[in-house]
Amino acid sequence: MNLKQFEEEFGTHRDTRRIPLRVHLKRSLRGCLRPCSSPRLFLSTALSFVPIVQWLPQYNFRDDLVADLIGGITTGIMHVPQGLAYAILAGVDPVYGLYSSCFPALFYMLFGTSRHTSIGSFAVVNLMSGIANANIMRLHNSTKNVIEIDLMMGSNSTLPTSLTPIQAASTLTVAIGIMQFAAGILRLEFLASYFSDPLVSGFSTGSAVHILIAQLGDIFGLTGIPKSSGPSYIFTSMKNIALAAIDRTNYVALLASLISMSFLYCGKEYLSPYLNKKGLKVPVPYELILIIVSTALSAALDLQHNYNVPVVGHIPTGPPTLALPVVEILPDCFVQSIGMVIVSVAVHISLAKMYAKEFNYAVDTRQELYALGVSSMLGSLFSVFPVSTALGRTAVSVSAGTRTQMSTVFSCALLLVAIFWLGPLLQSLPTCVLGVVVIWSLKSMFQRCEEIKSLWRVSRTDPLVWIVSCTATVVIDVMEGLAISILFALLTVIFRSQWPKWERVLGTMSSESDKSMPEEAYLPRPSVCVFRFDAPLIFTNVERFVNKVKKTIDEWERDFEIREECRTSNQLQADDPIPRYFIIDCSAIAYVDYMGVKAISESLSDLKKRGITVHLAAVKPAVVVVLKAQGLLDNLSKEHIFPTLHDSLSFADMN
Repeated sequence: MNLKQFEEEFGTHRDTRRIPLRVHLKRSLRGCLRPCSSPRLFLSTALSFVPIVQWLPQYNFRDDLVADLIGGITTGIMHVPQGLAYAILAGVDPVYGLYSSCFPALFYMLFGTSRHTSIGSFAVVNLMSGIANANIMRLHNSTKNVIEIDLMMGSNSTLPTSLTPIQAASTLTVAIGIMQFAAGILRLEFLASYFSDPLVSGFSTGSAVHILIAQLGDIFGLTGIPKSSGPSYIFTSMKNIALAAIDRTNYVALLASLISMSFLYCGKEYLSPYLNKKGLKVPVPYELILIIVSTALSAALDLQHNYNVPVVGHIPTGPPTLALPVVEILPDCFVQSIGMVIVSVAVHISLAKMYAKEFNYAVDTRQELYALGVSSMLGSLFSVFPVSTALGRTAVSVSAGTRTQMSTVFSCALLLVAIFWLGPLLQSLPTCVLGVVVIWSLKSMFQRCEEIKSLWRVSRTDPLVWIVSCTATVVIDVMEGLAISILFALLTVIFRSQWPKWERVLGTMSSESDKSMPEEAYLPRPSVCVFRFDAPLIFTNVERFVNKVKKTIDEWERDFEIREECRTSNQLQADDPIPRYFIIDCSAIAYVDYMGVKAISESLSDLKKRGITVHLAAVKPAVVVVLKAQGLLDNLSKEHIFPTLHDSLSFADMN
């Protein structure tokens, strides 16, 4: 059955070209205004923006409450040490880590659609926020110095108020929330698909190296190490730490770090597997145990005064003071927050989709952008730094039995206890122990190096994306490394479309489905050749298409020796010409552009001069529309276009 017969029986191909822009804008505007057409629609739309209104009345208290209670307490126990440790990574006091672990998670519970993701501190995002914080503080101080000079010279400029690190971090959080919310309004959730797993994995591993280097000062008990910034600053930081460690290493802090690391290693690598075999399903909070024991020993031995071991110091108790963002630095925050928006959205959506697929429920990607944005914007009022979904904490939460976001209530209740009452008890906590907690949390990121093996078995490009992402992030900087990673990943897409795979294949006659088989497979006659091009035919690869078609024709005519078949054929006279068919399998050509149509036309002309009949098989409806619009069907009738490769081979076999 050719295309003409197909259309006579089933109807013509639908015109799949895009609707005019004016019509599209009109429909979009009508869709935006539709919720305002009646109070009922407005209320329904508003309630859909808050998913908890839908799932909370249907919550199964009998089946899910105990599981969420255990999962929530387990997650809350993890939040405490991670919040304290990652706050230092973000460049603010440890107490703000508790705030950041609590309030954004509560807001996400109201607006999110993922049942399992754990919002709060995340090492990679907090490292980036620490760098951005330092840049904003430096820009603010330089601006303040310039205004002070203007005031001395009689200018009417207004001197800005002093900026604290948490003010900069909270304003940065607002900027991130605004950008995430705007991405949801503009329906940019599709951009998350551009951040492939190899890119995110390589970038995370490279960022883990920066986080590791940043903790070495605390591990050795060093203070007053000069801060470095700019491209390749990691090497300057390593040099400064090495020089300081030679003369000023605090051996008590170093010993405490080694003991703490040994405790976590033995507990998680040996004791936990043993306890799991004995039937213990709840994860043991080794980090929290370490913090409690080390704080008690530090207070009993007075490590701060007797051995000069750096400690956390004063931690205020009670709720945070509500504060608005600093509007003056908001433009700088937008610039600094781009990288964090990309990383937080990519990690969160990938994890949300992964667990939604595992537990068989749906996640609304657009609503997730709204939820992240609202969580950041409202959370910033409570003096928090940028947050995201944490990979390790989410995995532990799921393994502990979490089933819904109701677990957030219990984890935040535990955090509120720490915020209101535990502050004074943690003042003697050595900072080297927090450094150990951070370094241990990087284990899963460094283990991602093992992904290169599996990536290599599938593709040569994906491991290259991983290596470039990791190397650029380590050698240059986190922000610049992310930009290079994205650019390189996009370039690989361009290269793949410019040099796609092609092959001469033979169709099977034993099945109604289209299949590609080895060259030794069945072919109706040696006078039939099938050519497949595995990519959309666009301006970047049209030259390759034309050249490979010519190459295939030349090899085909030489290898199969049509004249020899003419002399040995029993069905045709020796002087009768044998019809030759060149079939272009278009099943992988999803669309063509103007130059693609010209390339097909050029190949058709070349084949016609050689006396070869051309078939286009498995042509997409959208491609047929474009070919018809460009007038190509005037030279190639619908009788030479077939819905499937099988139909084309059948026609060639019968003729």
